Amino acid sequence: MEPADEVVATLFAAHATELTRVAYLVVGDRWVAEEIVQEAFLRVWRSRRRLRDVDAAPAYLRRAVVNLARSRVRRLVLERRHARADRDAAPESASWVDLRRAVAALPPRRRACVVLRYFADLSEAETAQTLGVSVGTVKSQTSKALRQLQGVLGDREESLR
Repeated sequence: MEPADEVVATLFAAHATELTRVAYLVVGDRWVAEEIVQEAFLRVWRSRRRLRDVDAAPAYLRRAVVNLARSRVRRLVLERRHARADRDAAPESASWVDLRRAVAALPPRRRACVVLRYFADLSEAETAQTLGVSVGTVKSQTSKALRQLQGVLGDREESLR
């Protein structure tokens, strides 16, 4: 295995689970989330010989995953109008199902902000960098998203914290 291939393999081992979780929380479908993460890693692998800053790769991967997920959400909205996607068969608590549905109902940018801030535990600056927006945009979109979630979930918004 070439050194560049080993770097990508190491990145995959260290970040694939987290990135899949982020993608899942944005798109709401486990299989689609896995495809998105695979596509992001494939892009890194294709350009692995040009990879100069290995420390910047996780941020690049997060951004790629979020961008791919947002694109996929736009397509999924059209598909889901015709047929509901199958959900995971694993039993979930009612509050988690309610939270997941409420987050899925958020507009894509707000959803991405909430997922990155509260589920991926990124700072406002990291979230802004990942989404390619300002910190102020992250703050306003997150605030609007939390108000929207509070309206839907009532007192259960503590589930996010």
